[in-house]
Amino acid sequence: MNKKRAYWAIQSIGWSLYAIILLFGGYVVSSKFQLLMAVPIMVEAAFFFIFTHFFRLLNKKWNWFQLPVLKLLPKMLASIFIMAVPIYFIRVFVSFLLDIYSPTLLSTTNIVGNVIGNFFALFLWTSLYYAFHYFERYNLSLKYEVALNKMELDRLKSQLNPHFIFNALNSVRALIDEDPERSKKAINHLSNILRSSLSADRTVLIPFKDEMQTVQDYLAMETIRFEERLKTKINVSSGANAVLVPPLMFQTLVENGIKHGISKLKEGGLLTVDAFVHKKCLVVEIRNTGILHKNSVSESGYGLKNTKQRLKIIFKGKSQFKIRNESKNMVLTLVQIPIES
Repeated sequence: MNKKRAYWAIQSIGWSLYAIILLFGGYVVSSKFQLLMAVPIMVEAAFFFIFTHFFRLLNKKWNWFQLPVLKLLPKMLASIFIMAVPIYFIRVFVSFLLDIYSPTLLSTTNIVGNVIGNFFALFLWTSLYYAFHYFERYNLSLKYEVALNKMELDRLKSQLNPHFIFNALNSVRALIDEDPERSKKAINHLSNILRSSLSADRTVLIPFKDEMQTVQDYLAMETIRFEERLKTKINVSSGANAVLVPPLMFQTLVENGIKHGISKLKEGGLLTVDAFVHKKCLVVEIRNTGILHKNSVSESGYGLKNTKQRLKIIFKGKSQFKIRNESKNMVLTLVQIPIES
């Protein structure tokens, strides 16, 4: 059922139920209830139907939905009162035409009581109507936000993959000149990484175990190139393997640690990856030999901008990312991701 049909169905059923409730109440309370008395009530329900429909049209025309609550509320209450009063007098007029009019219908008590009753019925209708409208608009804004986030993540990944492939091919090219036999092994590792990269294009998150397999292939390829200049150590707790993480993110951080830290040192250095679960979070600590020069090394050089944006979009500010000098010759990159997300 589309929105238009749903609206008409709800209007018809809602005000019909209102009339049935009033009829049942009148039958139970009044000992002189006549079938003819049902007509004014049915007419009243029909005018509720008509008035609320025109109220809906005027809301759209005057664009009241865009108003803040404090400005909307007085207008809504005034409109409800304007509708509540004539609806009761229409009921009285119909009773008069059918010759079932009673002078008590125009007593102050009856007028005030019935107008208040009409007011609350209309207040309930308008409250539900505005609530539905705002919920629908909020739902649309969420869908719009999700679409924008997906576009941004796709853009970030599209930046990441060419950058990674370019660096990996440069590493293999250097090996071909130095040692063709070892370059074959590097190509095997590169093939595994590219396979992971293609899979990563189809998903936002992957198990940390799969991400670490890509990291290990990359480190194996770089170890062939750097030989004894690159030493690595990986320690991953079993609880960390199933945690979902953005693909190629940790590979990028490891790559940057080697490129901007260890590769610049004549004697090379050590790169370690420690991953464990702590307080419902995956904690990943990447350490590399080197010094982080905040004034001379741009954030984009360490892949920080890309990583920060992806973490912010996916985990909505619940993740943490830090990079700092842990000691004189050791840089620490810390990533913390909530498991429940």
